[in-house]
Amino acid sequence: SLIPVTVITGFLGAGKTSLLRHLVANAEGRRIALVINEFGELGIDRELLLGCGIASCGEDDVVELANGCICCTVAEDFLPALEKLLERDTPPDHILIETSGLALPKPLVQAFNWPEVKARVTVDGVVAVIDAPAVAAGRFAATTPALVHDNPFDEVFGDQLTCADLVILNKADLADDATLIAAEDEVTARLLGFLDRTVGR
Repeated sequence: SLIPVTVITGFLGAGKTSLLRHLVANAEGRRIALVINEFGELGIDRELLLGCGIASCGEDDVVELANGCICCTVAEDFLPALEKLLERDTPPDHILIETSGLALPKPLVQAFNWPEVKARVTVDGVVAVIDAPAVAAGRFAATTPALVHDNPFDEVFGDQLTCADLVILNKADLADDATLIAAEDEVTARLLGFLDRTVGR
């Protein structure tokens, strides 16, 4: 049977690694493989995961892709990493892919239609993790510019939203009800705006 793959997107600081740690901690005996893509040379996310104290989170379960976004290096890095996981004596029951904060997820999702991949895995969903307080305050995330159309961040944000099967408003513990409603309204309005622009092309 095909191994399910879940793609997790979101800006830097939105909480993607925290979500991965939660999923690994609650795997209930399933073998979870993590493919973590980072922008830069420091293995911060990988070290956080390896140091999380979760018995099922071992070094062989984390494949770190460097040299930029997954979508930019699919042929060179992503397929070999995926094949390495699939060729293990005990292949994973589920694969979680964390994209870098500035990755456009569409090329990655499309890569799963390649013959080398399609016969062995299936994308069961794309999850976009949103920093709710930041979006409610008019920013993509705490460390990014303001929510302004027609800039590179806007394109990434739109791609993450339109590709997502599920949008998670994260950091709800740092927000009151009004902030969460404002974040939800902003995400909904921008998603509808991106869809309108796409249909109008």
